Amino acid sequence: MFKKILSIFKVLYRTHVTYLKSEQKKLLYELCKKEIPRIDENKPYSEIIKLQKYAQVLYSLNEELDIYQQLLKEITDSKESYEERLKKNEDINQLNCNIENVTNLIIENIILFYKSYVNKDHHLDATEIKMEITAGVGGLEAKMFAKELFHMYENFCKVRNYEYEIKNTINDEAKENKNIVLYIRGNNVYEDFYQENGIHRVQRIPINSNKVQTSTSVVFICDEKKQKDNIIKKINFSKHDLLIETKRSGGAGGQSVNKNETCVKILHKPTNIFVEVQKTSSQIQNKNIAMQLLKDKLYNYYYQLEKNNFIKDKKNQKQSADRSHKIRTYNFLHNVIIDHITNTQYSGIQNFFKGDMLTQLIYKKKILYYQNIIDQTLQYIFSLMDYQKKPPNTLSQKNNKINK
Repeated sequence: MFKKILSIFKVLYRTHVTYLKSEQKKLLYELCKKEIPRIDENKPYSEIIKLQKYAQVLYSLNEELDIYQQLLKEITDSKESYEERLKKNEDINQLNCNIENVTNLIIENIILFYKSYVNKDHHLDATEIKMEITAGVGGLEAKMFAKELFHMYENFCKVRNYEYEIKNTINDEAKENKNIVLYIRGNNVYEDFYQENGIHRVQRIPINSNKVQTSTSVVFICDEKKQKDNIIKKINFSKHDLLIETKRSGGAGGQSVNKNETCVKILHKPTNIFVEVQKTSSQIQNKNIAMQLLKDKLYNYYYQLEKNNFIKDKKNQKQSADRSHKIRTYNFLHNVIIDHITNTQYSGIQNFFKGDMLTQLIYKKKILYYQNIIDQTLQYIFSLMDYQKKPPNTLSQKNNKINK
């Protein structure tokens, strides 16, 4: 019955999620029975219809599998166990294979739907990220921990065959130099590192002390290309936002240096950031230089603002004592690493720093990451259909869009 439909399932989108949770299946089966309202051209009507058809195929395949399994139980005698016959049965094996293929196709379509409608500002297709590891509380211990984290991620990149380029390293002698910056390139790189974002904590006894010290480092991951595009949108040079003043240049420069108003000052009123340029004897040239300098200053301002807000948010989460908001603890006293996102524990810190164990952990986190995307997308689809069903006079103006 399903041979023609299943013949199109040759090319499958492979993510780290190859299964659907029982709650997700229930929602998909509920979608099978729903009469989907016709949504206007700007809405994802055709994609929802397509997903509904795939869900109907999955539902029918599972129904057929249940019938086969029940029949097999009834004809199984005591000489051969049910599990053994189940493994040998070609029809059941083929059904399981078809179910797996349809499930992968559904996951592919859900993720594409997520990218197109639920969160257009996603980073799933990013092939390069910027990583900053900043030493936090703990002085030299925090700097040493930041270096250890860097070497751990360096080893992970080698395991995953990612290219990386180091832009800045920590200098123990320089008090202000507290962060390591590197660029990492490769397919699916963002989803590998995304959940490393946050405050990492180390507990150990320093060499020059006999007491346990807790130090921290902040890992900040960003898709710099997309972040740059977003920041550029924020930089508004409308007449209302800029205050441009000119005055006579000061200092040595010839007979006309103080006669013409060649010095240009530009103030960006929303941020109160300004630049002043008197490099040349031409007001036009100085204005062009000032505009570019202002753009650079505003870019740095918005980038640092985003980073500071991220760190502040992580600190507030840390102070809330909610385990789900913590990232990871490296306890040298007991030689264990506790990951608070997955609630898992690993023994052997030095082995963990080599990268292999981190690969296993990130694999688990990616499954959670994609499962969350599937949950958000299904929730969005049902909220969208409910929204469309309401009469025009009762439609809520609330935005139901769910962001990552």
